[in-house]
Parts: sequence; structure tokens; C-alpha cells
Amino acid sequence: MTESNFSVRRAHARRLVAESLKAHRARAGLTLRDLAKELNFSHGYIARVETSAQMPSESLAQTLDGYFKTNGLFAGLLVLTSHDGTPDYISAALQKERTAVRIQVLVSNVLPGLLQTPDYSRALFTSAAPKSQPEQFDEAVNFRQQRVQTVLKRDKPALYWAILDEAALARPLGGKSVMRKALKHMRAMTERQNIVVQVIPFAAGGHSMLSGSFTALTAPNGSCAAYLESFGSGETVEDPERVTELLQRLDHAKSCALPESESLKVIEKYEKEYTE
Repeated sequence: MTESNFSVRRAHARRLVAESLKAHRARAGLTLRDLAKELNFSHGYIARVETSAQMPSESLAQTLDGYFKTNGLFAGLLVLTSHDGTPDYISAALQKERTAVRIQVLVSNVLPGLLQTPDYSRALFTSAAPKSQPEQFDEAVNFRQQRVQTVLKRDKPALYWAILDEAALARPLGGKSVMRKALKHMRAMTERQNIVVQVIPFAAGGHSMLSGSFTALTAPNGSCAAYLESFGSGETVEDPERVTELLQRLDHAKSCALPESESLKVIEKYEKEYTE
């Protein structure tokens, strides 16, 4: 699917969220302020979602589904607003990713996005909207694979340096078979000269970025932007002072990681465990 088609799709999903929210609220006989009070979210936030000015966070989408008993409707629409299962707020980072010469990623609970297999990505998207049918995410899964081609397999591919917490290896997302194949694929990807993977072991204890995920994107001119994501919200950071602070935190996390050769042994160990 093309970029323009995805943009149309996101806009359509945004309208569907707004219209669905308005219809369910009216059916329940609630004002915006009544609903905000019921859900414990701000009136202004609910109003922006209902007028298509803002998409709901994952937390609000799940809360709406629970309150109106809509069987995953809002959570599913939230996933449909994205290229790869992430909301609109990452679009700026995705644009920078296409031309980046160096991408540094730190993830704590899932495998790095561009090193995932399609089945693993599908399991991840489905976990965000558990009542939706897995085939709903076909286009999102395909787009993530397209990003791999654009970023990591082009003529002059970006350097992709991924730091992941051991928790991402220990979490059997999608089941043992999916995890085994995902870890085997990730190890195979590291055979490319432009891909490095390191693991922060449980034995390292805490580190400076223990929750959520962080991505640093270096442009061809040497400028750097950062993207932070946690609990259904995200932020693209371009202020040099803040980017420098975040890179220092990333360096600290790297210092806690195992060397690449030892990291690959840990990944292989988990891969074998998922075979048993």
C-alpha cells in the first residue's frame, strides 16, 4: 500500500473514532463532561477525540471499549490509524527513519521493530487489540516489512544498532513457535554488516531507560532526532539539548549491555528454550 493510501486510511479511521464516540455517548445520554467524569479523563481530551482533532491513547481506547462494551472497536481503530501499529504521533519519526544513516534503538519489552518477523509483528499488534481478528493487521504487518527494505536493505542501508532488555527475549509473544522463529530471524539479520544487536541481561539490574522504547535517528547531515514511546503515547524530540540528554541515557544503557558476541549467545539460548 502506498503512503498516500495509508494517509487516507488514517484520516478515515480518525473520523470513524470520532463518529463512533459521539454516537455511543449520545446513545448513553451523556454530555461530554458527563463522559469525561465517568471515564476519569479530561473534558478537553474527550472533546478533541470526538471532533477528530486527536486520536485516543491506547489507554483511552481500551477504557472506551470497556465502558461502552464495544468489543475492541476503539482499540482496533487506533491500530488502523498507523503504518505499523503505532499511532499518528510517530509519523514524524517515520519520515526521518527513511533517510537516516544511523538508527539506534532501545526496547525493553518487545523485539526491535525492524528485526521482527511478520508473525511476531502480528502477535504484537493483536495484543494491543485482543478482540480484533489477526487478519485486520495484514497491511500494518506488510508495511513494517516494507520499512525493512527501505531502511535496512537499500543500496546504502542505515546502521541499525539495537539494544534490547532480556525481558523482550523472555516474553513468549505469540507462543513458542513464533518466538523461536523470531529469534532465529533476528540472529540471521545480525549477519549483515549494518546491523548490531546487544542484550541488557537481567543480571545488570536497572538501567536508565527501563520502560518504553527509545529511537535515535541520525540524518545524513549529522543532525539527530529522538523518538520516545511508552504506554500508548509518544514524542519526537528535536531540541539539541534534550536529544543530547537522551543520548547520554542511551550510552548508559549500552554500558549495561553484553558485547555483541555474548548477546547472540543469549538470544540463541532462548531460541533453543522455545524449541523444547
